[in-house]
Amino acid sequence: MKLLKTTALIAALCAPTLTFADDFGVELEWNTMDAKLVMDTFPQQKLAFGALIDKGEIKDMFIMPTKIDGKTVQLLRFVIEADDEAHVRQKLKELPMYKKNLIKISNIKQLGSKWLDKTPVYKNYGVIITWKQNKIEPREISRVLGVDLQLVVNLNHAGLVTSSYINTQKLKNGLTRPIYSVAFLAKDEAHAKMLSQQFEAVSLGYATIEIQYLGHKLDMKRR
Repeated sequence: MKLLKTTALIAALCAPTLTFADDFGVELEWNTMDAKLVMDTFPQQKLAFGALIDKGEIKDMFIMPTKIDGKTVQLLRFVIEADDEAHVRQKLKELPMYKKNLIKISNIKQLGSKWLDKTPVYKNYGVIITWKQNKIEPREISRVLGVDLQLVVNLNHAGLVTSSYINTQKLKNGLTRPIYSVAFLAKDEAHAKMLSQQFEAVSLGYATIEIQYLGHKLDMKRR
């Protein structure tokens, strides 16, 4: 059954007319040294952000400890559904911490469409796999994609992948190829890199990887 699902997904990805709703990973950073004002604003921020969760617009949330004026404060990273980057900023500009200029967006990355999910309590590392600009035969791409997507399914069932997103990458020659990003459960960045070497596209030198520490994934059902 898993093989059939993976095969169907590959066929869908290779269909030129198919489009996916876009999910965007958002990385934040503090824009203040006033820890008290941040803590005082947290209840309003939680309520407003909760409304986005209730509408199904937030797909994943991760927290990581940060420092403001020597005090430890949890910083949120998340995945949100939107039409484009401008739409992401529009959705977030009415949140209390943005209105008070306490926080700012440091990075937005288009991830594609979510297709796997699991919520453990451990460190998560995001790995984005991007094709190199070299020429690869379409049949070979389909073969590699099939191997790698099945690997994602297997790693998810083994508890090592907590989220996975599918997107497309446009090459310089105008061709598009499916790309994927995963959130690994790993001890550290080196461990995440080792896990990513299992992907056929990476081990054969067809693709590059970008690794980023995400923090601890939150269960949105228990917020």
